[in-house]
Amino acid sequence: MSNMSYCRFENTTRDMSDCIDALEEAEWNMDTLKQDASEDYEQPAMDRFILLCRRVVAMTLESA
Repeated sequence: MSNMSYCRFENTTRDMSDCIDALEEAEWNMDTLKQDASEDYEQPAMDRFILLCRRVVAMTLESA
């Protein structure tokens, strides 16, 4: 389900924070997190999350 444009960033930052909390609890060990995750959905989503974070950082650095 997509976010409505008026609360897109508010909802996404909440969700991102939850993902980062999970990564911190696993001490940033993706293998640990993937052990309990669905291979069909959650594991690819974890990889995509990291790629998207890298993309945001790269774009932020380019525009600075």
